[in-house]
Amino acid sequence: MPEAFPFTIPSLLRAGKSRSQPAKFSMADPRRGPGYKQETGTDVPVFWDVTFVFGPDEAVAFQLWGTQKLNYWIDDFVMPIRTEFGLLDHVCSFLPDSLVPATEDGPLFRYTAKIMARAQLIPDGFKDAVDLIIGLPGWSVWAGYLDETVNQAMPLD
Repeated sequence: MPEAFPFTIPSLLRAGKSRSQPAKFSMADPRRGPGYKQETGTDVPVFWDVTFVFGPDEAVAFQLWGTQKLNYWIDDFVMPIRTEFGLLDHVCSFLPDSLVPATEDGPLFRYTAKIMARAQLIPDGFKDAVDLIIGLPGWSVWAGYLDETVNQAMPLD
């Protein structure tokens, strides 16, 4: 099991990350006729440009975690990351081309990095309700009422 991100130091800032993801397909550009799409694989990693901001004690803990627990940032780790679906635990790794450069800003230390997660996570509850979520405007307002109606007022025996 990968090492967990320490709960004793702050995780990612909400405004301090951006996500990108490569396409799951390529586009062929033939000499004649329309282009066509071809699936390139099923596993599509997710990349985040992240920023951590720590006080001096937290910066020491972060450096020790990365160098001692993650084998100098090489090993995978589990980190909760806020997405559209809430706070979800992702298995991540630091990418070597952007390995945690530090900037000292007064009493704060800022670390930037690029991390990769194995895949974009979508919880099963959302997968099960795709048509309802897409087809019902304001679905999140109705979700609690629908859940209560379906599971309590009209249970299947």
